[in-house]
Amino acid sequence: MWRALREPSIARRLVLAVLFACAGVWLAVYAVGRAGVYASESGSFDREMLTLSEAAVRVLASGEPAGLAGLAASIDADTALDGFPAGFLAFRVTDAQGRVVARGGEAPDVDADPAVAEGFADTRLDDRAHRLLRRWTPDRTYRVDVTQSIASREHTFDAVMFSGDGLRPLLVGVPLLLLPVWLAVYTGLRPLRRLSRELAGRSPSDLRPLAVPAEYRELAPVVVELNATLARVQGLLDRERAFLADAAHELRTPLAVVSAQCDTLIQSRSPEDRDAAASRLRQGLARAHRLVGQLLALARLEAGQPADPAPIDVADVARDTLASHAPAARTAGIELAYVGPDSHVLSCAPEALESVLDNLVGNAVRYGRPGGRVEVVLSAESSGLHLAVRDDGPGIAPADRSRVFERFHRGAGVSASGSGLGLAIVVSAARRLGARLDLGDGLGGQGISIGLRWRAPQPGAVPLA
Repeated sequence: MWRALREPSIARRLVLAVLFACAGVWLAVYAVGRAGVYASESGSFDREMLTLSEAAVRVLASGEPAGLAGLAASIDADTALDGFPAGFLAFRVTDAQGRVVARGGEAPDVDADPAVAEGFADTRLDDRAHRLLRRWTPDRTYRVDVTQSIASREHTFDAVMFSGDGLRPLLVGVPLLLLPVWLAVYTGLRPLRRLSRELAGRSPSDLRPLAVPAEYRELAPVVVELNATLARVQGLLDRERAFLADAAHELRTPLAVVSAQCDTLIQSRSPEDRDAAASRLRQGLARAHRLVGQLLALARLEAGQPADPAPIDVADVARDTLASHAPAARTAGIELAYVGPDSHVLSCAPEALESVLDNLVGNAVRYGRPGGRVEVVLSAESSGLHLAVRDDGPGIAPADRSRVFERFHRGAGVSASGSGLGLAIVVSAARRLGARLDLGDGLGGQGISIGLRWRAPQPGAVPLA
């Protein structure tokens, strides 16, 4: 039970909100009532003092001071019947010589503060805080002093506000209000519970869209977003299934070559046959190694793990990448070149940038024209940073350009060995770098140009030359 109470609950939160709202309303009523009752001259307490003083002045103006005994009796009766505290209302009448003519209630010694002028004033009498109203008869013969202790005011007001008359509407109204609120919340959350039961009853492979309850406008956006999430998960699973199937298919070829050459190597009798089988075996192993490495690189890039950006010199990475592919380019007679500033520092994921350049330069060398040229071009302009690999080889046919970045896709007429994963890795790495891929014509209108483009300004980019 206690565990259930500690768990967050929408219904409990709404019920508590209603309770706090009721308490807030009562506090507002208390504050407004207090301000109205205690208002100077216009409040209930001051008006009551004013009424008593006017009655005393009329009695004195009639020439019969003995009539003040009736006012005193009325104060005593109200005190006894209504339970007013002592000192709540009192008066004292003195003549021009200061002699006490009449008094009613527990009137303090008002002469203790002779500085009080005519009208209302806050003062201390008999060591207690009082509200005092001083008035004279029109002929200035008598002075009427009406007093009310502040403590009696507090007691009277709080007794009214905290008594049954003040709290009974709240105590009765809150339960009557909470019941329909709880029922409304409980019935209002019923579609959410039904949606939860539908999700719980599904198998892990069931990613069908949920039915949107059109009659519940508030729940429809939740269902729409859930359906969008389910669609994204379904698409991700479809891509992963296709990826696994393609990876298994692509691995079969080099593994079959390795298996066949192992048998040939074992059964060969002449050194020439064994050398040829060993050479083909090494080629098969190299292809399998490259394919597994690309699969792992693609898996790491598409895992979506956040990478810590670090400052890296793009020009240095480009030159290092060209140097690593120089032996293969030399064999094919391909000239490698870097075109751009001597240095340009960029804050990014270094492994993603290295992966992009390695795959683009490797593809350009592998599929390039013998005796051709491959350039890595870096340009830092006001519009942003552009990094591209260009060649003058056979290029990519227009019909294949729309699918060139798909996994395991290789264009028609391609004779060089490869897995078709290089450009797919480039796409994932570019996404990791926050750059946009562009595809265009290569050197002299021939070949292909594949590049990355960052929009300006680039945080962490510090052009040094």
